[in-house]
Amino acid sequence: MAKKTGKKKFYLFTKGSVDYIIWITVMILVAFGLIMVLSASAPSALAQEGDSYKYIRKQAISAVIGLVAMMACSKVDYHIFRKLKWIIYLFFIVLLVLVGFIGTGANRC
Repeated sequence: MAKKTGKKKFYLFTKGSVDYIIWITVMILVAFGLIMVLSASAPSALAQEGDSYKYIRKQAISAVIGLVAMMACSKVDYHIFRKLKWIIYLFFIVLLVLVGFIGTGANRC
């Protein structure tokens, strides 16, 4: 019989299955959001750009990129995020500060 050393094995990627309830909920919310963007922006995009699907295309591309990133992050063991929490925190603080310098304003009075 082998002895247990007490050391935990560290895996970068998890080996569990997908939580289908969360996956279906996310898909419903993404689909609902895309429908809302299409219904809200189609008339104005047609009047301004001549293409009523301009904004929905951009939103759909962003949704696909976000879903791929979600799946990639779901496969990473969450313990690695705990070890890197301060680096992640500082990274997002820097991004928030950069918004003030490189961001653009819209509908300013």
